[in-house]
Amino acid sequence: MNNSLVRMFKFAALMAVGGTALMQAAQQATFHLSVVTHWGRSVLQPGDYKMYLPDQALGQNLLKVEGAGKTVYIFPLVSELKKRSTSSRLDLSEIDGEYFVHDYCDGILGKQFTFQTPKTPRREQAAAKHASSSVVAN
Repeated sequence: MNNSLVRMFKFAALMAVGGTALMQAAQQATFHLSVVTHWGRSVLQPGDYKMYLPDQALGQNLLKVEGAGKTVYIFPLVSELKKRSTSSRLDLSEIDGEYFVHDYCDGILGKQFTFQTPKTPRREQAAAKHASSSVVAN
């Protein structure tokens, strides 16, 4: 039984290293945040960031974001197919004076990733301001 446990840990370690390599090989996008921004449970400071998109062919749905001395991993709530284009965008919502990533639309992949934001009353949702930060997909 001890040998099977060792083999299981070796397999898990190999999968972790392989997953990191696959994530690094995934498509990348770069963007600049000009304000403190909440993304999932993470808080990103203003600065330049690089995002590694999941490889949908491998069933991955985890985004890796690096920049300003921080690396975070974020699961989107929903990912949907959209019309392909030559531009991509990162949409932020302003809620009670704070900014939250609402979605990322990758024109080249034709995918939109939607992220969790705080719930607001319906009348406030209609009044919520939306800011857009330009994203350049590499």
